[in-house]
Amino acid sequence: MALEIERRFLVRKDIRHLYRDGVRILQGYLPNDGSDTVRVRIAAGRATLTIKTRKQGASREEVEHPLSIDVAQTLLRHVCAGRVIEKTRYRHCQDGLCWEIDVFHGANAGLVIAEVELDDPDQTVPLPDWIGAEVTTLRAYGNSALSRAPIRGWSAAA
Repeated sequence: MALEIERRFLVRKDIRHLYRDGVRILQGYLPNDGSDTVRVRIAAGRATLTIKTRKQGASREEVEHPLSIDVAQTLLRHVCAGRVIEKTRYRHCQDGLCWEIDVFHGANAGLVIAEVELDDPDQTVPLPDWIGAEVTTLRAYGNSALSRAPIRGWSAAA
């Protein structure tokens, strides 16, 4: 398994001028016991199955396997039903880092999260002025959590 180190932040202002060449992503989560996350994703004509361990701060292990589009669609439709998110991902490089900006759709519309992958958990991250609160360790903002409890229902539950 490879080690993934990433930090995630809310985007606090309109940055649509940075949106170029976005990739539409459809991803769902297989039911599990809560220890690992198993994701099916279709993006840019490719399908993958990804297993991620529970986060330890900003780090976790992950392994990814290719799937056929047909198998991925079947899993999304039948196994992941009710645990699917849609988003468009944009990449923006600034200050030597490449940010992935996820603009969510559907029940998570209005949510924009920027994440940056790092080489080291203690790596200094110069934050662009459009970066808001850090949500790296807040499980509610994780994609698997958003698939089960989208932001559309947050205010109703409050």
